[in-house]
Amino acid sequence: MITSVDNEWTISEKHPETRCKFFVLRKKRFCKMTVGVGREYCGEHSTSVSSESMTDGRVVCPLDAKHTVAVSKLEKHLKICNARTPDMLPAYIEPGVNSASGNESSVSSETPVSHKLSTTPTEQLLALISKISEIFDAHVGTIEERSPRHPLLDGELSNAQYGPQTLKHLTQTSALLGLADHYGFLCNDTAFVEFGAGKGQVAYWMARVVQSELSNCRVLLIDRASHRHKLDNKIEDRTIVQRVRADIADLVLAKVEPNVPNGRRLVGLGKHLCGSATDLALRCMVRYAKPEGAMRARGAIFALCCHHRCEWSSFVGKPFLLSNGIGQPEFDNIVRMVSWAVCGSGSSRERRAAEEACNSQTKLNRCQLTQAEREIVGWKCKRILDVARQKYMEQHGFESHLTCYVTREITPENIALVCVEK
Repeated sequence: MITSVDNEWTISEKHPETRCKFFVLRKKRFCKMTVGVGREYCGEHSTSVSSESMTDGRVVCPLDAKHTVAVSKLEKHLKICNARTPDMLPAYIEPGVNSASGNESSVSSETPVSHKLSTTPTEQLLALISKISEIFDAHVGTIEERSPRHPLLDGELSNAQYGPQTLKHLTQTSALLGLADHYGFLCNDTAFVEFGAGKGQVAYWMARVVQSELSNCRVLLIDRASHRHKLDNKIEDRTIVQRVRADIADLVLAKVEPNVPNGRRLVGLGKHLCGSATDLALRCMVRYAKPEGAMRARGAIFALCCHHRCEWSSFVGKPFLLSNGIGQPEFDNIVRMVSWAVCGSGSSRERRAAEEACNSQTKLNRCQLTQAEREIVGWKCKRILDVARQKYMEQHGFESHLTCYVTREITPENIALVCVEK
């Protein structure tokens, strides 16, 4: 039986004693959180049913009454609470600072229109595919393979106990560090910044390089989420590692204290920068390179992926696209066609096997393209977006190019953008 006294819900004898006794009206069930020894409610609901929250060690958050926080962690929580007001944000947070620059915001006044690729007329889609081939032939060309490995990871890559997924990520990390060494980025007095760090695998190995080879260097990890089991926690020397919780769209690198200014050069790294996050990181790097004084952006290496998540509003390469007749409507179709390069036909394994056994050249869609032809179109779409980013970096004082940093057998997303200060 469920009873209520002064809005406090209690439970029948059959409810597990180790679970919270608070009845969640919205979900029409009891809270499933476990409770401490001798307690009846979990930390979140102890405040909801008792005015004596201090006895349970939790209080309502002063910034947002919808959640509670442990008294011992209140001071730390107020610095990271999502309900912080703008005047409480750190100095390095300026909302929307990297979303678009002033001259980019006026490049196009077209209103965003959400539509599916299937709604685009066939003639219009065929014309766009033809234009994509022309732009690709004129501006992309051959992308050479340069995939050096850093010797620090050789032992890990030869570990027979690792599965294919672990080895794939280690190979990518080794290749990125190898490129950093090849282009002279691994030098003293440098701040290495991993954008979209996640659990921090690249930053972890970069910190190992710093410890063994370099001096007066720092490693920063930028991510908007808080992850568990972070690899950077395994770095014993905490003075060389700093994790900054921030959205790249809002980040001002020059104001991150104490590890970025101090006359250090900066190198950007990215392994999981999906779609528009790459554009935000590139713009963040460019903005860092502009201030006067000793602060300089030495270069960047970004492994490119998830082009389907690019957005017209934040894309840095709009000038290049517009100069080649690609406006927002065409851009929207391009970011949908990029999936053709890596996602196959969408059919089940059994159906694909039957189709291949029947006729490998079967036309699969209304554009009369085979699966192989669709993959080529999707790959060209990706590279056009990448070249547009490359042109943006060249306009802001960087030599940049695309390179195959790992083989396609490791991952279909095997292209990296390398930018070097001129």
